[in-house]
Amino acid sequence: MPAYPAVTESFSKLQAWLMEHTIGITFRNPVIPAALDNFSTKSGLNLPEDLRQILLIADGETPKSAGAIGNWRMMNIAEIQAAWGLLNHLAVKGAFADLVPEPSPYMRQAWWHPAWIPIVTSDAGDFFCIDTDPPEPERSGQVLLFLHDQPTRPLVAAGLTAWLDRIVRDLIEGIYSFDPDTGFHGEAFLWSSLEGKHLLDGIEGKLVV
Repeated sequence: MPAYPAVTESFSKLQAWLMEHTIGITFRNPVIPAALDNFSTKSGLNLPEDLRQILLIADGETPKSAGAIGNWRMMNIAEIQAAWGLLNHLAVKGAFADLVPEPSPYMRQAWWHPAWIPIVTSDAGDFFCIDTDPPEPERSGQVLLFLHDQPTRPLVAAGLTAWLDRIVRDLIEGIYSFDPDTGFHGEAFLWSSLEGKHLLDGIEGKLVV
C-alpha cells in the first residue's frame, strides 16, 4: 500500500481546514479509552488503529454539527455502537433476508455484515463503514458505503488513512466548495473515493481485476 501521512496528521489538517473555511461543524472532546474497549467487548470486533487514533483526538462530531464529511457526520463511539447493534439486530431478525446487494469481489455479499463498523452517518440510515473482514485479509480496514435502501455497496477507499488523506488534499486543491446555507457539495466527498481505482492501493490480491 502506498505511504500516506499519519491519520492523526490528516485529521488535524481536516479540522484546521474546516475551522478556516466552514461554519457549524463542531467536534466532541476525545473519547474515553474504556468506551473503545467496551465496543470491542460487545461487538467482538477490534477497532482499526487509525479509527482509534482519530477518536482519541475527537469522539466524532457533536449532534448538531453540520457534517464534516460532505454534510455527513463523523460518529462518536456511542453512536457507532448503537448503529452497529441495531443493524446486527435487524439482520439476525431477518429484516434483510429478502434483500440482495449488488455483487462485489471486494466485500462479503450481504445487505449488512457484522464485520462492518459504521463511522460516518447521513443521519438518514446510510453509513460509511470500515470493513474488518473482507474476502482478502489484506484489504481489512477498507472503507465502504452502506446504503440502507439501495443494493449498491461502493468500495470507497483502501482504508481510513488513505481516504482522509485524499479528502484533505482535495479540499486544499479546491475541488469542493462550502456554502453557509447548504453546506458542502460533492455527494459526501465520494469524488475523493477510490471506487473504480482499486489498483491504486497496491494490494495484489487474487480478486482484483
